[in-house]
Amino acid sequence: MHIAILDADIPVPKVYASRGLYSTQFRHLLQAAASRLTTTIKTTHAVPEINTSSYDVVGGVLPPSNRLRKLPLAQENGAKNESEDVIDGILITGSSNSACDKHTKPWIMELERFIRMVFVEFPGVKIFGSCFGHQIIAQALLSPSLPENDGAGFHVEQCPYGYEVGIVPITLNSAFNEAFPYIAKNLQNQELRLQLVHGDRVVPVPIPNNTTNSDPKPDRIILPTPWLNLGFTAKCPVQGLYHPGRVLTFQGHFEFDSFVNRETCIEFGKRFGWREDDIEGFVESIDAAIKKEGEGGDDDDSRVAAEGVVLFFAGL
Repeated sequence: MHIAILDADIPVPKVYASRGLYSTQFRHLLQAAASRLTTTIKTTHAVPEINTSSYDVVGGVLPPSNRLRKLPLAQENGAKNESEDVIDGILITGSSNSACDKHTKPWIMELERFIRMVFVEFPGVKIFGSCFGHQIIAQALLSPSLPENDGAGFHVEQCPYGYEVGIVPITLNSAFNEAFPYIAKNLQNQELRLQLVHGDRVVPVPIPNNTTNSDPKPDRIILPTPWLNLGFTAKCPVQGLYHPGRVLTFQGHFEFDSFVNRETCIEFGKRFGWREDDIEGFVESIDAAIKKEGEGGDDDDSRVAAEGVVLFFAGL
């Protein structure tokens, strides 16, 4: 299975020095998740090996359309192309850029057009996005400006409550759990705990029956069929999106551990002029995931989330 990873940013210096590009980090995590699944899950079809390629979308480099899988494997009637060059999935990384900046940063507009093109013309390609990737996918496919949405839909806005950073439990929606049961079945409290660091969010437009400035209640958010909302937090009513067999997104970062998010937060604080007490509070929330000495790893659900993404791409 070939996943094209679209680098929408470069990690902050200390993270890049230790871990490399986001595409490299995703490759390691997805391959490790696939390896775990081969021994822990029983499916009709084996979990495929994962190969990746990376693309510098900020520099204007996108996967060529002649390498995208045109039809799902189940519809290819024995004409399966075994070449590793055929792209089965697209993964869009996080970014310090905002999806709202598409009119001043041409590469964001081009990425949005690319997402729409893949979704419409290449049903054999699945699409996943993390954080900025989640937001740009929502903007590309659920915008109220699209004719099929008839003026309704979803858009990306700056969160009026400020940044959401660290381990913030995400309450999963029951409809998502039913449609994609693997993640919920492997959580302790039906809450997904991932590292977060974002100041933008996806919200419905127009907000249904909203006569105040308050957010819509999660059960009042209606997505066009068959789209589903993954879940919500107090600051972010749409923590991910799921279109069965085509699209999965997370606002959170399963690719971030406490080290990556801490260094990212500290660097962002310098770049964007955050207050020192805010940075300290964010770092405290990030470090809530650190296990006791000797236990290893972080106390979060990143492994389950990574496994869920592999199963999504594999169609299992």
